[in-house]
Amino acid sequence: MFGGDAALPFSRHSDVLHGPVPTDAVELERLVAELKRRGNAAFQQKVLQEAEVLYTRAIAVTEGSSLPNRHIFYANRSAARCAMGKADQALEDATVCVALDATYAKGLFRKAQALVQLERYKEALAVLDDAKALESSNKSVSALYVKVQALAEKQKEAPAVAPSKQVTTTRGNETRSAASAAPAASASTATSAADATVVEDDVEIVGHVRGYKKLADGRVTTFFNNELTEEAKQLIGDIAPKKVDDLHAVQIKSVDGGSAWNQGNTFEEKDMTTWAKAKLETLVSGVSAPLGPGGDGVVTSVKVSDLEGDASIAVVRGAKRYIFDFAFTLACTLTQGDNVVTGDLKFLDLSSDCGGDYDVEAVVASRYQSEGGKALHAALNSTASPFRQALAAQLAIFVQEYHTF
Repeated sequence: MFGGDAALPFSRHSDVLHGPVPTDAVELERLVAELKRRGNAAFQQKVLQEAEVLYTRAIAVTEGSSLPNRHIFYANRSAARCAMGKADQALEDATVCVALDATYAKGLFRKAQALVQLERYKEALAVLDDAKALESSNKSVSALYVKVQALAEKQKEAPAVAPSKQVTTTRGNETRSAASAAPAASASTATSAADATVVEDDVEIVGHVRGYKKLADGRVTTFFNNELTEEAKQLIGDIAPKKVDDLHAVQIKSVDGGSAWNQGNTFEEKDMTTWAKAKLETLVSGVSAPLGPGGDGVVTSVKVSDLEGDASIAVVRGAKRYIFDFAFTLACTLTQGDNVVTGDLKFLDLSSDCGGDYDVEAVVASRYQSEGGKALHAALNSTASPFRQALAAQLAIFVQEYHTF
């Protein structure tokens, strides 16, 4: 399925990539969660091939299973493939994702990203319109929409490519046409081997011919020829290598937060999982907000359960990366007078690469049995509800405090 070990330049994921698919539902769920965690971590660290393979394995093992949210793996693999420049495959994955769940705004967002990479801007705008209809407050969708609008206008206004004219180069006794590259004999263009010249049908066309440019002094040369002007040389200064006599005088500035031993600022990682879990649980528990327009009552988050995942701060070549990837269930209530309705808000993917657009699922058992259940489900499911807005503010505090380390 994956081309064997020879196709993978890594073996640290062999425990989850190989072997039979678990038949036990609990074991399968654990495997899928681990594949997702590792895939997200690889994507965050820009190890894109690993991320692609891990997401592919997750898609394969969930084939025919009853596990929910399979569409998310297609969206994640689409993101990885888009980052790898595999726009066609990324578009295929995003299309499958949307087919599996047409209400998943991030799937539409991934599809639009792939279309943009393919320069199909008009189609991308139509897809983003659908995403905005689902989540009007999604900042990622809005930002991409503005960008694609500009690209579409630029594409519309782009002038037609000027027709190429023949440019003949002569070196020694050989004459070639830049347009056809066919051999030709011409006594008028013959010159010595040491004096290569460019002969044009139209001098003004040089700027439109690939591979050639005209210098300020009127000479025509290739674009690969880079001659510095005297002014440029003065600005650059003396860049010749210098001998270092005192090796101790050369110091590499360490990144703030990096270890003293890592003078090269190559790579190191600090585990922040314990702090992050405790901080998350504190911030998202006990959040209260009114039900919102059209209804009375207060929605409150009660407690966190099934909190899984990890967090770390990595220093990679002088740059800090704050990485986290968690999944948990947040028990919530809606209180309307003496009536209390319970439900869960499941965070399926709360990670540093989401940009605040986290994957959640609202679960309210009484959604179809009572008006209170229906109201609680709407409050948990809508990013525009007062409760979700209050919760988003708490998660923003988590990210802000995390970045103080």
